[in-house]
Amino acid sequence: MSELVALFPLALRICGQDLQGRFAGSFLGSVWLFIWPLVQMFIYIVIFGKMMGARMPEAGQSYGLYVASGLLAWSCFAQTLQRTARAFVDRRNIIGKVEVDLRVFPLAICLGELLPFLAGLVLLILVGLCMGWQPSSLLFWMLFIVYCQQLLAMGLGLLLACCAAFARDVVEVVGIGLQMAFWFTPVVYVPSILPDWVRWAVQVNPMTHVTAVFQQCFVFAGNVSLVGIGYIAIVAHLAVFAGLYVLQKLHKDIRDVL
Repeated sequence: MSELVALFPLALRICGQDLQGRFAGSFLGSVWLFIWPLVQMFIYIVIFGKMMGARMPEAGQSYGLYVASGLLAWSCFAQTLQRTARAFVDRRNIIGKVEVDLRVFPLAICLGELLPFLAGLVLLILVGLCMGWQPSSLLFWMLFIVYCQQLLAMGLGLLLACCAAFARDVVEVVGIGLQMAFWFTPVVYVPSILPDWVRWAVQVNPMTHVTAVFQQCFVFAGNVSLVGIGYIAIVAHLAVFAGLYVLQKLHKDIRDVL
């Protein structure tokens, strides 16, 4: 992990270059980071929340916030994982010409995806305040869970990126897998409506415990599950150590293949 910290300056530089390239030629530039989350907030809080709130008594009038908070966490995770899975394939021209530590690319993606996440979080807080939401100490737990969430995405993404270097089909499979995993994560529904056997499978999903912290913070204002937080923390660190270990073993082969 200390070696990852040493890569932060280079990762931030790559992150800045990606951001400039992303908005090159755009009149609004980085303002687009706020536009898309704002549109999502409008859809899920104003439209979706009003239509579905009565059907979700646990969330009640805050169903829009329930969906928006869960979706904010899920979107950041999914984007980080999907981009990390194709990190080596997308950077194959650089990897083939420059002797650079391969770990810096997933790290740059992990940091870069925090920018739209933070933009969405600011908007969610502002909307929540307008709806009567009151900040609590749960925000500190949420910051820790974001750290775990990004570690998990980077770890899984590293494993998939190593596979994708040898079989490009992995990149496409990741998109399908994320679509399936989304419906095993309580974002648009509450777990209590599920049959017992399905609810057990959902609880095994680490992202269930991530979205739960967000939803507790913005909707239920209850206590977070320390067991759930411990579970996601352990899984996230195991995932990133596994990803780094596999990369260490295969990095020469990956360079040759790319």
